[in-house]
Amino acid sequence: MNSKKYKNEEDFIFEFYEEDSPTPLEENVPDILEDYKKINFDKELNEQQLAIIDNLKGPMLVIAGAGSGKTRVIIYSVAKLLLSGIKPSEIMLVTFTNKAANEMIKRVETILGKRPKGIWAGTFHSIANRFIRKYAKMLGLKPNYTIMDETDAKTLMKLSIERANVKEIEERFPTSGMTKNMLSYSINCNKSIRDVILWKYNQFDNVKVIDKIVEVLKIYEKKKAEDNLVDFDDLLVYWNKLLDDRTIAQLIANRIRFVLVDEYQDTNFIQDEIIYKIVIQNPEQNIMAVGDDAQSIYAFRGANFQNILKFEKKYKKCKQYSITYNYRSVPEILELANNSIEHNKKQFKKEMKATRPAGLKPFQLNLGDDEDQAKFISNNILKLRDEGFELQEIAILYRAGHHSVKIELELQVKNIPYEVRSGVSFFEKAHIKDILMHLRLVENPYDEIAWSRIFTIVQGLGKTSASKILSIILQSKNPLETVLENGFFKIRLKGTRIPSIGKKNLISHIKNISKYKPEDNPSEVIRKIVRLLNDYIKIKYSDWEDRIEDLHQLSVYAQKYPTIRKFIDTLSLNLSNIESKTVRSGVQDEEEKPLILSTIHRAKGLEWRVVFIPMLCEDSFPSSRVKNDPESFEEERRVFYVAITRAKDQLYLISPSMIQQYGGYQITRLSPFVSELNPKVYRKSSVQFKSKINHKKDSIKNIHKSLFQTADELLSYSKSKKKKSK
Repeated sequence: MNSKKYKNEEDFIFEFYEEDSPTPLEENVPDILEDYKKINFDKELNEQQLAIIDNLKGPMLVIAGAGSGKTRVIIYSVAKLLLSGIKPSEIMLVTFTNKAANEMIKRVETILGKRPKGIWAGTFHSIANRFIRKYAKMLGLKPNYTIMDETDAKTLMKLSIERANVKEIEERFPTSGMTKNMLSYSINCNKSIRDVILWKYNQFDNVKVIDKIVEVLKIYEKKKAEDNLVDFDDLLVYWNKLLDDRTIAQLIANRIRFVLVDEYQDTNFIQDEIIYKIVIQNPEQNIMAVGDDAQSIYAFRGANFQNILKFEKKYKKCKQYSITYNYRSVPEILELANNSIEHNKKQFKKEMKATRPAGLKPFQLNLGDDEDQAKFISNNILKLRDEGFELQEIAILYRAGHHSVKIELELQVKNIPYEVRSGVSFFEKAHIKDILMHLRLVENPYDEIAWSRIFTIVQGLGKTSASKILSIILQSKNPLETVLENGFFKIRLKGTRIPSIGKKNLISHIKNISKYKPEDNPSEVIRKIVRLLNDYIKIKYSDWEDRIEDLHQLSVYAQKYPTIRKFIDTLSLNLSNIESKTVRSGVQDEEEKPLILSTIHRAKGLEWRVVFIPMLCEDSFPSSRVKNDPESFEEERRVFYVAITRAKDQLYLISPSMIQQYGGYQITRLSPFVSELNPKVYRKSSVQFKSKINHKKDSIKNIHKSLFQTADELLSYSKSKKKKSK
């Protein structure tokens, strides 16, 4: 190993944790006045921000609207405390990523001219670890305990499941990942395992299964204790337990005088409890909780919206401030955002104010169907690119992953490079590949990759058994028929130990597949295979409902193709596009950065010059699942608000009037989030799709007369530009 390289890596790793680590709580820190640069706060901050940093003592709640500079407020608050003589080790800055904490400290260093060493800065988990390392013995831990990452924790949970002998119950058992998540939700949300199952995993609401899950979790906890291991949830549990010790609590009260927490609307039960136990020890209760209730959209992860709503009731004499000057969006976009969120009943009322000059009103479009939607978006993106917008400045933000299917395909047709930020591209998703592998096996029974994947789906078959079966059937004339032969396992695999349940399940599975032919309709076959895999999907994926909907959309898309063979061939021929998150082909510049496709949840905190929000129709956005749940409905509206406030210059709200379903089209109503808006806050627009023959008579000049033209006009305009460039 190169020693120089090793040294550089070592310096980088320990810079934050060693050099900047806080002084132990027991030690008295000498009063050393650091020589920081003076700051003209009046010049750097607006009046709302100034009001906050001039009143940092006592509990305060800062409602920081979208694009209002909340990070700037936190940074200058830390700087103000340091300039007023507060020691770095007396400040705790809690964020949701270590990267965010590190960047904040770097920005504090920039404005002060010197790095403040010793601030307790980081995530809940990283700060918890520093406490626990110091007081491990008090918690019954050895100081050299190992923190397991999520992969390690799932592996240990898998071993615990094996030790519990879950095979003795007939019911399907959750995966190790699901079981670990159940435990995590139970800890972070203060719920029993049964309550978690009813909330998130109702497919396992069975007395035998629940009792076995509890047994597995006991084995898991015992194994961690024996091996001196802790998982991420343990870090919060042990920190919370540590704070119940009076001695430790008093040390904290004497040493940590100011607590600042970012994104408070995203905290869960145990995080909120930890912060309270720390702050309550200090007579002044100096805490700054910064967040935006209007952007609380992570309830599905366990975030508790009530933490920010009830913050003022928890801390006496709590001051509330709002920062409402938005530096991101044009006034027209903000007016629409304000108009939307005012329909929520549970919130801190505020109205965001624009600092930018007037721009374009958001556009609201009612289009024929979801294919028209995809065509409009792709053609308008080409037009925007011609007008000087970079693709990386444009985003398509959708509520659910399957909303992007037709849009992705249309972007590929138009050779528009894009990057999917919602995890993976639609055709890359595991459950989509599960179905496609079944179709591949119908097309080609010798497809070893398809067989290998199907063996992982069939319950009761291990890798060794699968390998032995595969070696036999791939040498036969018809692998599918071979598996179904009488005596296949007794004669051809004589002496091979294959679990009887595995044999039974494989035969049943292959019987269902073998009846299909390459000439069959792919859409119908997909629907039948989805029914076959329904239980498997429910067991394997915690978000199984979303995945079933994805598969439904796959069957809808497959209606275009007459046969399985044609469908598989088309996907295979476009493999380079479909399997790549970033599609790069066509006439774009080699250095051009791609357009962004993302779910709204992953887009929070980001911004683009142009934002398209598709599928704004009833039962799509908002989701049909929230109809009878007022709290969830309001959260859906907050998701819509987050999407709106990502846009800086242009916003497109798109609603198809019909959505393709299996067997035809379904008429849809406009999303209530659009219909409830004041019509004055958007520009109602339309798109006409003309025939290409008539379109050829249109002149290029007419295309520049309006922001909106037909998709064919835009396509023709793009083609004419290509011809000229040649």
